[in-house]
Amino acid sequence: MNRHNLFTSSFKNLIFGMKLVIALSLLCGYIYYILPQYEQGYNASLIDKVNRLESIDSPKIVLLGHSNLTFGIDSALIENEMEMPVVNMGLHGGNGNAFHEEMAKYNVVPGDIYVLCHSDYNDNDMIGDPMNVWTSIENHFDLWKLLRFHDVKTMVKVFPVYLKKSLGLFSRAEGNQDPGGVYSRNAFNEYGDIKILREEKHYVFENEVSAPQIGSISIERINRLNTYLTEKGAALVVAGYPIGNGNMTDDVSEFISFQEQLEESLDCPVISNYVDYMFDYRYFYDTNFHLNTEGARLRTIQLISDLKRWEQSGTDADIGTDQYIDIVADANLSHLDDIYDYLEALQYARDRYTVFISAKKTTEWSKEVSEKLDRIGLSVKKGDCDDNFVAIVERGNVIYENITNEKIEVSGEYDNGLATYSVVSGDKDDGYCSSIIINGQEYSRNVKGMNFVVYSNETHRILDEAAFEFHSTGIDVIR
Repeated sequence: MNRHNLFTSSFKNLIFGMKLVIALSLLCGYIYYILPQYEQGYNASLIDKVNRLESIDSPKIVLLGHSNLTFGIDSALIENEMEMPVVNMGLHGGNGNAFHEEMAKYNVVPGDIYVLCHSDYNDNDMIGDPMNVWTSIENHFDLWKLLRFHDVKTMVKVFPVYLKKSLGLFSRAEGNQDPGGVYSRNAFNEYGDIKILREEKHYVFENEVSAPQIGSISIERINRLNTYLTEKGAALVVAGYPIGNGNMTDDVSEFISFQEQLEESLDCPVISNYVDYMFDYRYFYDTNFHLNTEGARLRTIQLISDLKRWEQSGTDADIGTDQYIDIVADANLSHLDDIYDYLEALQYARDRYTVFISAKKTTEWSKEVSEKLDRIGLSVKKGDCDDNFVAIVERGNVIYENITNEKIEVSGEYDNGLATYSVVSGDKDDGYCSSIIINGQEYSRNVKGMNFVVYSNETHRILDEAAFEFHSTGIDVIR
């Protein structure tokens, strides 16, 4: 090839290269122009969370984990009690534990406290749902630092899917629309909590609730994070997550065993007794990790207690105290199916519980049941099958007790005015109804037999609601 042809060939390659660069630049410009398309959705709340995190240069409390935090924390209450600003960085379980842990690397200042609230410690160190992550970070380049080097390949693979969906939204003018409700960016308050009132229960526990597993990959990564934060003068602690407690839940001993293994494995303190975070199914909103507003308040109170104890001692939670024995008994209550064992448990804890009983067209109960009722403070003997029966016992003191063939209605306050009740045992004209309403919420199972609702005056939460139906051949429990 002569010099002229060589020059011509090089020039053509240069022109082609310039055209390619221009074409790619135009493509990238177009992509950047149409993005973002998910800016009003739930995952876009990450933008506001990071902005808040970077805006606070004084020591702060940063909550790390998935949506058990967004639907399970009252940050303002923590801020008030701990006298430190709070940022709730909780987001979405599909992002993976590691993605949430990377949030701890924004704006670390000496004195920061990072509270890790995972519900699993056996992940594969990968982003589980990269499409979900794309809807969080989109073209917000300051959020891309949450991606580690080995996450890039995972994210690149799914980018065409994300881009196709974004193009579709853009072409239909449907992008960046507010979905409304609790899964909107506007559902969050300034701290990063879901601010919308959640009074009802929309989730039914149908699968087994098991204690988390522990894997070396997760433990080693968290220990590295602990070293990173410690070197910067901050502290990392591990706290509990909401655990649904009822007939589908593993025995308490499984969660105790998990906690002991976790404490042995981690370099940072485990500040929570996980049994403290076992909540009656009624406190869950729309998933097995999302609490309703009342549940979030109770969980927050428990977390504050854990943080204050850790600030004083600097050690792991103590699972060997007398108080912990009571907590285990509370958690075990909803696992008791035998009425005699159940009434014995109520007798054992009579100084700590408020017990509500409402009968619905119950068959005459046995002498043995009457004796057990007597031991929790009641004097009622065997009732007729058509009798209505209501009893309320607070800390061993009988607040109300009545058995009659007429409708019974009683209401009032208890737990030093912290809670209200309204209890009904209806007669035939009312369809033999049973109702036990606590703080405006119905808890009675409203089935034939004795309907129980048990409340802890120590933790200020419902521990169990159960109904025992009497038959000539035995007694069935319904939860």
